[in-house]
Amino acid sequence: MNDETLVLGAMLRLARRGLEGTVDELFERVGTDVSRIRSALARLDAAGLVERRNTGARLTMAGLARSVALRPAPTRACGRAAGRKLGSHAA
Repeated sequence: MNDETLVLGAMLRLARRGLEGTVDELFERVGTDVSRIRSALARLDAAGLVERRNTGARLTMAGLARSVALRPAPTRACGRAAGRKLGSHAA
């Protein structure tokens, strides 16, 4: 994954808690160089996906949509077993 994707994911997790993404918060969650986080934030800001402020950064609506779309799909561990049960009842 590239830095922007990692930062967007971390910002989504922060937004769920009602928090802005400070460089320190993002550093804790992403674990990459602070300079790379700042560069990623600058690129995301230029793309209109985040809004930078003095107190941190927050997702724009476009950034929220992009970060949700980039999330890994949830796995359904019991889906296969449930399908077998349905099949056995239908027979």
